[in-house]
Amino acid sequence: MDLTMMDVTAYFAKAAVSLTNVFQEHILAEHKLTHIHTQSSAFIFPVSGKAWVHSGREKFFITPGRILHIHERETLHIENCGEQDVQFIVAQYQVAIRSDDDLYDDAFVLRVSDTTIYLEDAVRLLDMQALPGAMAALQRRTLFFQLIERCMEGVRDQQLQSTVDVMESIVAYIQQHYREKINVTKIAEKFQIERRRLAYLFEKHTGLSPNAYITAYRISKAKELLERVDLSIAEVAERVGYDDCFYFSRVFKKQTGYAPSTYRRKQIVAWTTM
Repeated sequence: MDLTMMDVTAYFAKAAVSLTNVFQEHILAEHKLTHIHTQSSAFIFPVSGKAWVHSGREKFFITPGRILHIHERETLHIENCGEQDVQFIVAQYQVAIRSDDDLYDDAFVLRVSDTTIYLEDAVRLLDMQALPGAMAALQRRTLFFQLIERCMEGVRDQQLQSTVDVMESIVAYIQQHYREKINVTKIAEKFQIERRRLAYLFEKHTGLSPNAYITAYRISKAKELLERVDLSIAEVAERVGYDDCFYFSRVFKKQTGYAPSTYRRKQIVAWTTM
């Protein structure tokens, strides 16, 4: 299921949740398959190894950093697909009030950058499972919510870093292809991002819209080329992605305050007077 971090956060912020059980599974490398049956929905926190989790018609890949949420009363077939032992901690929980669109009945994966975000709390929760008394139960409940909170923060940070990486890739793409006929629509298609979302994220990342960045980068390259007296204005325009020399001149003047020929003369004067 395609869920956002905010969907999951909002659900656990209002759901009446009670932790029911915490246990650990260990699949030896030579044993490729095991089965577990869940009486309630649960989070599976991978500790080591790689595995496919078959849940009904769905199939999920888990490895450290990929936390799986599965729904209640499900027999999971877990297939070791790596060369090392597979270990994971399962935290089962229930909710007091159910609804038709309840995440309690959904299966999904939460991605975080590394296991340090959840591993310490998950191990503590496992160690506390057998402790008797109301105080221990309260501590387990508190720790479970702390664990969910840390996971949500990890998902948020992972999403933010992924966005930064994509925006940096787009910036690099523009710098490599500025001579070509590129625009925000073509870039959105190439990187498979909705056009308006790309424009919004790109401006937050660079301070400029994609088209404004393309123009600014082309003009910066044009300035470098105009210092070469062996190139005509039309040749400079063509080398920075403009077929129309007159349109290039208008854009250049709007960006710099000078016509290309005037800018060139100023640069020549500056060099000869140094």
